[in-house]
Amino acid sequence: MVLVNFDTGEPLVPGDMEHDDSKPTAEHVLQIYEVYKDYFETFHAQCDEEDEFYFGTRPVPVPDEMPVDPVRPATPHAIVNVATDHVDVNNPAIFVPAPSPRAKNRSERIQKFLQGVWMHIPEHTKRTVVKHSIQYGVAFMKAWWDGDKWPDAPFLDDFTSEEDYKETLKDHLDKRDISFPFIIDAVSPKNLIWDDSRAGMKWAIEFYESSTHNVQMLYPEWKPLMSNSESVTFMEYWDDTWCGRMVDGEWIWGPYKHGYGFNPYVKVQPAGSLDYDVGEPERRYQGILKPVHNLLDSESRLITQYEAILRQYAWRTIDFYGPASSAEATMDEYELFASKNWVRPNVQIEPSPLAMPPQEILQQLGMVQTMIEEATFPNVVRGMRPSGVSTGFALSVLAGTGRLVFGKYADAMARGMEQANVRFLKMVNNKAHGRVTVHARSAVHEFDQAIAPDDIKDFYENSVALKAEAPEEREREALLALRLWNGGNGLISLYEAQRRVGITNPLEEQNQQAAERLLEAAREQQAAEVAEAVQLEQQRAAAADVAAPANQLGSQYLPGQSQLQRPGERNVQGARMATGAGRESVYPRGMGGLDILGQQLGTATGGGRSMPSGQRVS
Repeated sequence: MVLVNFDTGEPLVPGDMEHDDSKPTAEHVLQIYEVYKDYFETFHAQCDEEDEFYFGTRPVPVPDEMPVDPVRPATPHAIVNVATDHVDVNNPAIFVPAPSPRAKNRSERIQKFLQGVWMHIPEHTKRTVVKHSIQYGVAFMKAWWDGDKWPDAPFLDDFTSEEDYKETLKDHLDKRDISFPFIIDAVSPKNLIWDDSRAGMKWAIEFYESSTHNVQMLYPEWKPLMSNSESVTFMEYWDDTWCGRMVDGEWIWGPYKHGYGFNPYVKVQPAGSLDYDVGEPERRYQGILKPVHNLLDSESRLITQYEAILRQYAWRTIDFYGPASSAEATMDEYELFASKNWVRPNVQIEPSPLAMPPQEILQQLGMVQTMIEEATFPNVVRGMRPSGVSTGFALSVLAGTGRLVFGKYADAMARGMEQANVRFLKMVNNKAHGRVTVHARSAVHEFDQAIAPDDIKDFYENSVALKAEAPEEREREALLALRLWNGGNGLISLYEAQRRVGITNPLEEQNQQAAERLLEAAREQQAAEVAEAVQLEQQRAAAADVAAPANQLGSQYLPGQSQLQRPGERNVQGARMATGAGRESVYPRGMGGLDILGQQLGTATGGGRSMPSGQRVS
C-alpha cells in the first residue's frame, strides 16, 4: 500500500510521513483520511462485530420458522466487564526518579502532582479506556488543554488604576489555583484513524457522523454544500504541531498551531496478539472475545434449541381427530385454560406427542462453556466455586492463576498512563507557563499539589504500576507485609511494608504518623500540666481558708499548722532537702547542678560570663 504526498507527489510508506512546520492543507488531510479509512476498514468492521456480541444484538443462526425467539446469553458482556473490574485504575503507583540527589524534593512534588491528576480524572473515563482495550484490543486516551478554564491574564493597559489591575490579577490567579485545565478523554478506536507506523503516532484523525444541525449550532458561519443533507462527516485532525476541524472536506476551525509540543492521542495496546507492531490492524488489535466468536455463537444456538424444546413441553399442543367440519368447529371453540368445552360427536382430543430435551444438548453446552473459560478466564475469578474444590487455599490458587489473564491489560494501561504523564508535564511547560495546582480527592484522603516549570526542567521520566487483583488479594498481601515487618524486627522495613500495602507515598505517610504522635504527646503533657496547676491552686485555696487568731500574728508558722509558701518556694525547699540517698533533686545532678545550670545560662554568644546561681549567697 502506497500513500502519495499531495504536495510533492512522492510515494510514502503508510504512516511514515515526513512532518514539518508547514500548515496542512484540506486536500492533504482529506487524502490521508480516504486512504487510511480503507486501511482500517476491516479493523473497524471487527470492532462493530465485537459490539454485537457485547450488546447482545448478534443474530443467532436458527431456522426462520423457529417457534421461539433466539436466546443470546450475556456471556460476552460478563467477560468484558469482569476483566475491566479486575484492573485497578484508582490506585496507580507512580514513581518519578530524581535526576540528582538535590532534585529529590522536586521529583516528590511531581510524583504527588501526577497522582493527584489521575485522582482528579473521573473513574468512568479510566474504566472506559480499559474496557476499550479489552473489547477491541486497543484503546486511546486524548490529553488536551481546556483553555476555557484558564482565561487569559488581564493587561495593565486595560485598567485606569493600578489598584484595580492588582485586584483583578489576584482574582485571576485565585481562579487558576482552583481550576484544573487538563482533560483526559476516552476515544473509541472505531472513530479514529492514526499513524500506524513503528516510528510512533505522528498524526491522528478523529471522525464522527453528525447532523448538520449540530454542526451549525457549534459553527453558525458554516453552510453545508448540499442544502438537503441531514448528516455530514465531522473530522478533527491532530499532529505534533497543528490541529483543526473539518466538515465535508473543508476547514471550519483552524488549522492552528496548538503549542502542545506533542500529539495528544495516547495508544493503549495490550499484548493480546501474536505480533505487536507487525501485520494488519485486524490481526494486531484483537479483543478478548475474538478467539471465542464461534464458541459464543454455538452457546447461543444450543441454549435457543433447549429453550424451544422446553417451550413445547410447557405449552403442550392439542390434536383433534374426527370429521373435518366437526373437528374444525371444535378446535375453534375449544378453550384450553379454566373453561368448560363442548366436544362435538365423533371428535377426539388428545395432547400432542411430547419430546423431552435430549441430554446431548446439555453435554454439548457444558463442553462449549468450558472451552470459553479456557480461552478467556475461569469462572472462579467471578466468585463461582468449581466442582471438586472445597478448600479456601485451592480456590485462592485457582483465582490467582486465572487473574494472570488481566495482567496484560493492566500493564498496557500503565504504559499509557506513563505517556499521558509526559503530556501533562509538557502542558505545564508549554501551555500553562506557570504554576498548576491539582486538588485531588479519593475515598481515603484528599490533598492539593502545585508544580511549576522550574520543578520539571524538561525531565519527564516516570513509571506507573497497576495491579490486576481482587480486594481479598490485597488484604492478604497487606497481612503478609505486616508479618514480614513484625514491628521493625522482621525481614522488611516499614517503608517496604507500606509500599506493599499500597501506600503510594510511604515517606509522607511516616511523616504524618510522626506528627500525630508528637501532637498526642503534647496533648498529654498539656493535660498533666493543667492537672498539676489545678491541684496547686486547690492547695492554696485550702491554706487560705485556715483562719488565724486575731491576737496571734504569723500563726501559719506554728507547729501543726500548714505553712503557706510563695510561688516557686516549694522547688527551692525541695532542692535544699534533697540528698543522694533520698528523692531526686529538682535541679539536674543534685545540689551541684544548680551551679552548672547557672554557668550555662550565663554563657552568651559573645563569650562566657559567670552568673551567680543564688546558692552562694549568704
